Amino acid sequence: MNFWLKKTNIFALILLFFASFSSIRAQGSIYELQSGTKISLRMETEINSKVSSVNDTFITKISKPVIVRETIVLPVGTIVEGRVVKVSPSSVGGQSGKIEVVFENMRFADGTKRNIEGALVDEIKADSAQKSNVLTIAGGAALGAIFGGVSKTENGALIGAGLGAGAGTGIALLRKGKNVRIKTDEEFEIELKKTVVLPVMDY
Repeated sequence: MNFWLKKTNIFALILLFFASFSSIRAQGSIYELQSGTKISLRMETEINSKVSSVNDTFITKISKPVIVRETIVLPVGTIVEGRVVKVSPSSVGGQSGKIEVVFENMRFADGTKRNIEGALVDEIKADSAQKSNVLTIAGGAALGAIFGGVSKTENGALIGAGLGAGAGTGIALLRKGKNVRIKTDEEFEIELKKTVVLPVMDY
């Protein structure tokens, strides 16, 4: 009788162990950052579509601690390294600059590194130059209409407006768009695209 009771207790303990292990795995290990994890960063050195080049690298630092199961696994100041993968400066015609970056490495205080695949949560965008271009064209048309009206010729205002609009359009086409950048000390978010196994530390 005692033999079967012992066997039953052992079996129950084994089941309890596996249930606990499965529960921990479901919650996620503190040594893993799952794909989809968002990380807040602060830029250390500005990147700019006017001067940056493809394969330029840059340094950011974690600005808010990353917490897994009530444990800080990535403290503020942890270094995340990024790289420029595509860039084009602003150009005439109001064409804004573009810059694309990826985040490839995470460097810890003890010098340990981990490869990561991180992407910006929000795209880097410049303020639109379209509104100012429209104002330039409209302003040119209004000014032309005034001069046309002063000429006292038939349809003078209409002709003047057309000439003015043409001049305004020419100015708009010559105007350059704006370059995009992430400024020094600017904060932003990235998202991990694959799970990262963290080094074992004394958390």
